[in-house]
Amino acid sequence: MAKYADTVINRKIAAVDKVFSYAIPKQWQKQIVPGMIVRVPFNRELIEAVVVATGDNPPPNISLREIEALVYDQPLFSRQLLQLSRWVADYYCCPWVSAMQAMLPAGLMLSGSMPRAALGEYYYWQEDSKQKLTPLQQRLADYLILHKEAERSQLLAAGFKHAFLNSMIKKGNIGSQKRRISAFGDSFNTQKTVLSQSQQQAIKEIADFWRDNDNPVLLFGVAGGGKTEIYLHLIEQILSQGQQAIVLVPEIALSAQMVEMLHLRLSGPVAVLHSGLNGADRRRIWQEIAEGSIDVVVGARSAVFAPLPRLGLIIIDEEHENSYKQDNQPRFHARETALMRCRLSGAKLLLGSATPAIESFYKAENGEYRLVQLRDRYYPAPPPQIEIVDMREQLRCGNRSIFSQQLVSAIDRALNRREQTALFINRRGYYSFYSCRSCGEAVYCPHCNIAMAYHKDKNLLCCHYCGMSMALPEVCPHCGSKAIRHFGIGTERVCDEISKLFPQARVARLDSDVMNKKGAHQRIISEMREGQLDILVGTQMIAKGLDFPQLTVAAVIAADTLLNLPDWLAAERTFQLLNQLAGRAGRRQRQGEVIIQTYMPEALALQAVAADDYQGFYQTELAQRQMHDYPPFKHLLRLLFSCSSLSPLVTATAAWGNHLQKIIGDQGIVYGPAAAPLAKIKDRWRYHIILKGDDLQLLRNAVEQAETLITDSGLPIKDIIISIDVEPMNLM
Repeated sequence: MAKYADTVINRKIAAVDKVFSYAIPKQWQKQIVPGMIVRVPFNRELIEAVVVATGDNPPPNISLREIEALVYDQPLFSRQLLQLSRWVADYYCCPWVSAMQAMLPAGLMLSGSMPRAALGEYYYWQEDSKQKLTPLQQRLADYLILHKEAERSQLLAAGFKHAFLNSMIKKGNIGSQKRRISAFGDSFNTQKTVLSQSQQQAIKEIADFWRDNDNPVLLFGVAGGGKTEIYLHLIEQILSQGQQAIVLVPEIALSAQMVEMLHLRLSGPVAVLHSGLNGADRRRIWQEIAEGSIDVVVGARSAVFAPLPRLGLIIIDEEHENSYKQDNQPRFHARETALMRCRLSGAKLLLGSATPAIESFYKAENGEYRLVQLRDRYYPAPPPQIEIVDMREQLRCGNRSIFSQQLVSAIDRALNRREQTALFINRRGYYSFYSCRSCGEAVYCPHCNIAMAYHKDKNLLCCHYCGMSMALPEVCPHCGSKAIRHFGIGTERVCDEISKLFPQARVARLDSDVMNKKGAHQRIISEMREGQLDILVGTQMIAKGLDFPQLTVAAVIAADTLLNLPDWLAAERTFQLLNQLAGRAGRRQRQGEVIIQTYMPEALALQAVAADDYQGFYQTELAQRQMHDYPPFKHLLRLLFSCSSLSPLVTATAAWGNHLQKIIGDQGIVYGPAAAPLAKIKDRWRYHIILKGDDLQLLRNAVEQAETLITDSGLPIKDIIISIDVEPMNLM
């Protein structure tokens, strides 16, 4: 019987984003299944393709070309992951093959050969060996009997030579076998924690709800309430049923902490998947997960695609975080993708946050999610005392420092008590920008049209978008004036200034510059947890989920840098981030102190943080969203256009705007085209068009129709790159 395969070609081009059928040669008819990678003739070349379906009896009167070769002898995608990839491609408007590639770890491409598994050779003593042994042979026998087996490297370290081991193998005294080296250790310590009454009630509510319902649960827990302990308890339940779990965290730095906690509680290996691992490690871990030998996977957003065959639970910690939205193709959101994966696999979805996304809380209010609240803090310390400091008043009192008197006093008290402080500033570098006092112009990156930041450790101006650096100018490049100097603050400067104020303090910095140094963030987090640091300065990552028992003071150096971003999510993100930061202070015995420095003390987001009033902020923000037609009341779709020349970009985006306006009519709103807030990056000009509407599918269809019209019109678009972002979380 003739068989054929439907395949998707490994080219991220719209013109070939469709299914192509090929005949399966007789020798592979039992071997080729959906999810396998094959090599097929396409036009005049051989190219890789993913098998998405197989069938008997191809359509009559059609001569199919044959599959030429197998790239891998095992499928890379399960049927469930193939379904999920199709959904990602449709929902987020990207080629199907792009969605598939996003599911694979770095270096495991849809072409080339499968990476070899790391194999180790394990030696054991042959019990039936009866010959008389020399002292050296007896020592080897005793060693192997004691350890049951050992790798060659262990035997060499114990003093045995290669030649001796080879002779013992040849004589039959010791046997050997090769098997995969696990990416994980085998020794674990199981520790139990006493649950609080509030935690027990939350677990009962979740279990009772999931007994008869598959809807997601939103765990709305006060900071310090012990959400992680509830995660661990639910994971243990899932594992006892023979199922597996995925835990998503917003930051790579948090993965190690979560894995450490899981290791202390579970009796099996826990895998970590995130971009901080090298390609070889990610491939090895991915292979073990796919084989079913790993039951718990922890990672950032891409871990939602971990190939667990018996998935029963996905947990998304800090579900509100915008880091769960991918910035490049496919621009998926881990929360929505996890929801679809749970529907396909019959798994449960738990979302956890002390400050849920507005959309998530709205769904909980309207019954799409089940809301479970964790109302009490786990440890006896009361909620932190939060003070908003008006920096305008500090100036009037003659304090021109970047630190208010209240903050200096709080740090001094913490140091005297041998407690710790966290200082948050949403800017890395030393100074935010260089500017001329004569003409007012800042020094901009010539490739990005973005103000360059000064980095003291390099003594250079650096662009945080393209990475270009330049020496400090002696005169203004615009007017030639010598009145040019630095302005603003970044993490480097905060570290420098705080070290001058408190020279006895042990100060460290945690930002993306530090994260680029291998192992640095884990070392700093470990030193902070063990009390080897007094003050930690950092960007957003120090506010998210980290638990430092001796941290009692947390401060925001400049809250206005968050509030003044040209983004419809600015207020929500400010509230969430500062609330998280406040939750880091005083998590054990002593009440924490939180100081928010600002020139806008009346801002709603800041007042809501000070009052610990999520409900008040939610209601006000929801009313604003409804007034201005933002989610959850309307869907958004953003088209971002970039080109190396401005003129053709303006012409092309104007044509797109006209077509979209005619297609959508009164069924939606078309904003633009207009220059993006970041109008030029890496020598490419950027324009965007934003669509709003009740029907997301209508917006997608409108984009598809407009693209067809633009193509048929013959408008030159050769150098124009178009990116489609469904439900964007960044309009910059």
